[in-house]
Amino acid sequence: MKSGIQGKSKNLSPIYIWLFWQVVYMGLAILYSFFFPSAALEKQIPIWPPAQNFGLWLNRIFLSPFLRWDAVWYVQILTKGYIAGDGSTAFHPLYVLLGKPLYLLGINPELSLLIVSSLACLGLFLVFYKLASLDLQPEKSWTAVLLLSVFPTAFIIFAPYTESLFLFLVASALYFLRKRNWLLASLATFLAGLTRQQGVFLVFPMLWYIWEDSGKSLTGLTKIWRGWLATLSAPLGLIVWAIYRIGFLHEGTLDTKDWQGFIYSALISPSAKKTIPDQVVLWPWTAFIDSVNNAFRLMQAQGLINIFIGLVFVILFVLAWKYLSAADRFYCTAIMLISFSMSTGSFDTYIYLSLPRHLLEALPVFIGLSLALKKPWQRILVIGLQIPLQVFMLYLYVIHAWIP
Repeated sequence: MKSGIQGKSKNLSPIYIWLFWQVVYMGLAILYSFFFPSAALEKQIPIWPPAQNFGLWLNRIFLSPFLRWDAVWYVQILTKGYIAGDGSTAFHPLYVLLGKPLYLLGINPELSLLIVSSLACLGLFLVFYKLASLDLQPEKSWTAVLLLSVFPTAFIIFAPYTESLFLFLVASALYFLRKRNWLLASLATFLAGLTRQQGVFLVFPMLWYIWEDSGKSLTGLTKIWRGWLATLSAPLGLIVWAIYRIGFLHEGTLDTKDWQGFIYSALISPSAKKTIPDQVVLWPWTAFIDSVNNAFRLMQAQGLINIFIGLVFVILFVLAWKYLSAADRFYCTAIMLISFSMSTGSFDTYIYLSLPRHLLEALPVFIGLSLALKKPWQRILVIGLQIPLQVFMLYLYVIHAWIP
């Protein structure tokens, strides 16, 4: 009976982690916003006493501190829709579409998006726990979820960003691939592509599992027809969104003159240049060298922070490598390479474009890391070092001093 209760408690542990960080992030964001109000609403309305317009006061307390950077774009898309050429089409549609029914019911747009993020985060923790449990004992699976939640930029999965939804879909796709449920894996992969461009990289674990199921022989490849059909879902989300952008919004045409033109017309969006005009995809080593040189030349805090967190993740990846499956290694390597390749292209500021946030998409690293950290003191050390940094990164986000 006792072991049954303990087992049930372990299964609920992702929910406890979700509840804990939900409260902590909200409390810290309110605190930071009180001392360092950034948005117009925060400067106009004090935290205490409650304003006469109670609804507006609640908005200022609980919603406004999270309305930063890309979150502003998502609110604009939710309330006004996509407009060709204004920068909005750089953001994929699924996240906003899920918030639309709540908004149409009369719920505040910021709250609508936060509800989607929060529920997607809960789904992420639960599915990621199940994914980790395929290889780990309950205690280690719990540790994998905890390691994910304490990464310095993990607070973003509770903000009005696409991260929680995208990571939920990635975890779901990887879980169903392990179970060889090609249909559900395809659906999760397709939806991931409608959420972020990086969903296309789920094709790598798909291809590995096809190779594995074929008995690692060329003749056996023809028998895995469900797997081959599933791989079509990887680019399908990007294709559907590109067709909508080009065919219905009339935003540009497919540019095949060079690979940069193709990336920004098909895989990303020409509108991305509206948000960061000089952004470009470089070879990862080129972007890294440029970023290091620029960060130390300008001593610009954002650049130094991005490099530091990027290197921390590389160390975690190296520690986890031995314990990752081949499919997870391919996927994580692809995500890390593209993350280290995305550049602002500007030598007047930091180089890396949201590097620490993009690295979170290499989810399996945290499963391998939970195995690599064999002793309790090692886990406590890694978690204990990351939590203060995460609290500091949330502070920088709320006061508008760092773009995640």
